[in-house]
Amino acid sequence: MSDALAEPGRAAFVQALKNLHEGPLVLPQVLRLGPSAVPLLESVLRGPSGAIHHARCLAADGLGAIRAPSATEALIRALRDSVARELDPVSLEAECVVVNCIAEHLSHRPGSDVTQALVEALSVRAYPLCALALAQRRDLRAISLLTKCLNDDTARSAALYALRCYGRAACPALIGLLLDGQYSDGTEAPSQIDGRVAAARLLGELAHAGPAPAGALFALRAALNDPQRPVRIEAALSLSRQDGELLQAPAAVLTEALDEPNWARAQAIMQTLLHIGPSAGLIVSKAIAAPAQDEQARRRRLRAVIIAGDLRLSSAVPLLASLSYVTDRQLRLAAVTALAQVPEAGKRSLERFLFDREGSVRLRALEGLHERGALDPSRLAILLGDSDRTVRRAAEQFLSEQGSSALDPLKRIVCSFGSPLQGLRHRARLWWYACLWLVASRHGTLHPAVAARIPASSSSTGMPKIRR
Repeated sequence: MSDALAEPGRAAFVQALKNLHEGPLVLPQVLRLGPSAVPLLESVLRGPSGAIHHARCLAADGLGAIRAPSATEALIRALRDSVARELDPVSLEAECVVVNCIAEHLSHRPGSDVTQALVEALSVRAYPLCALALAQRRDLRAISLLTKCLNDDTARSAALYALRCYGRAACPALIGLLLDGQYSDGTEAPSQIDGRVAAARLLGELAHAGPAPAGALFALRAALNDPQRPVRIEAALSLSRQDGELLQAPAAVLTEALDEPNWARAQAIMQTLLHIGPSAGLIVSKAIAAPAQDEQARRRRLRAVIIAGDLRLSSAVPLLASLSYVTDRQLRLAAVTALAQVPEAGKRSLERFLFDREGSVRLRALEGLHERGALDPSRLAILLGDSDRTVRRAAEQFLSEQGSSALDPLKRIVCSFGSPLQGLRHRARLWWYACLWLVASRHGTLHPAVAARIPASSSSTGMPKIRR
C-alpha cells in the first residue's frame, strides 16, 4: 500500500475490524500501515449506528494510536458526524459510547479545531468524556456548558472535575445555577436539584481554597432559604467551612437536617456541627427539647443529644437529665453517655439513670459516677443484686475500692434481707452477695470481688443456689 490500500484488501480489513472476535487481532496489522490506514479506520468509525458499538470504538482507538494530523482530522470529522445523528434511544446510547471514546482520544491532541469540536459536542449533549477533555484546555466558552452538565446524572462528576480546573472563573456560572431553580408545575426535577447541590459544594470549595469569590458567599447565604432541602444543607455545609463567617444560620439548617436518613450524610452534618462548636449549643439544645412526634424527630433528637455530649454543653445538662423518663431506650443511653462526657454534669443528674430498667443505661451511669469519684456506697451496694451480670461485676469492682465504708450498707442489706429491692428473687440475690462480701472481708483471705464469684451452690454454707 503506497497511497491507498487496494480495494480487495481494504474490504477484508473493514470486515475483519467489524468482527467482534477478529477486530482486536487485526488492528495491529492495520496500525502497521501508519497514516495510510486513516481512511480505512475512519470509514469504520463513521459507519452506521447500531446497538453494538465495539467495532467503531476499536476504529477510534486505532486513530488515537496514530500520531498524525490526518488522524486528528478524522477524529474531529467523526465526532461531528456522530453528534449530528438523530437516533432511537437504543442506538443513541451506543452512539454516546462512541462519542466519549472519540473525545477521550482528542483530549490528548492540541489545536483550536479540537477544542471547537469538543465545545460543539458538549453543546448538543452532556458527554462526560467531552467535559473531561475540556478540563485542561481552559476555554472559557466551555464554562457555561460544563455548568449545565451538573444537571446530568451521568456527566456530573466529570463536569465537577473540569470546573475545578477552571477555578474562580467558574464562579459566576455556578452562582447562576445555584440561585436559579428550574420548576415545572411547581416541582423541580431531582437531577436539577442534585446539580444545584453540586454547584453549592463547588462554590464552598473555591471559597475555602482562597479569598472568597465575589458573590459566592452571598449566593450561599441566600441558598440557606432555598425551597429544596438538599440545597439548603449543602449551602450550610459550605458556609460552615468559611473563616469569619457567622454560623448561627448554617447551624440552624444543619440541626434541622439531623434527621437525615443517609448515615454517611448524617455523619458529615454532625461533624460540621461539632466544628461550629459551642456557638451551635442553643440550637442543639432546642432540638433536644423538641418532642419526638415521629421517626424523623426522634432521629434528630437522638443525634442532637450525641452532639451535646461531644461538645460538652453544660447548658444542656438539665435537658439531658430530664430524658431519664422517656420510653426510648436508645435515647436514654445517649443521654447518660452525653452527661458522662460533660464535666459540669452533677452527681444527681447521673444518679437518675442508675436504676434504669435497661442494664446498658445503668452501667453507663455507674461508670460516669465512678469517673467523677461520686459513687455512694449505699447505692453501689444495692447494685450487687442487679439482674445484669455486667452491672454486677462493675459494682463489685467499684465497691472493692470503697474499703471499710462499704461495710455498713452491706450489713443493713443483710439484716433487712435484701431491702430496699422488691421481689423475692431480687432480694435473695442481693442478700446472698452481701453475705459473701461480709464473710470475705472478715476473713481477709479473698478479695471481695473474687469472693462474690464463689459458686452459689457451695454446700459448706448451706445457702440456697441463686442464679447470677
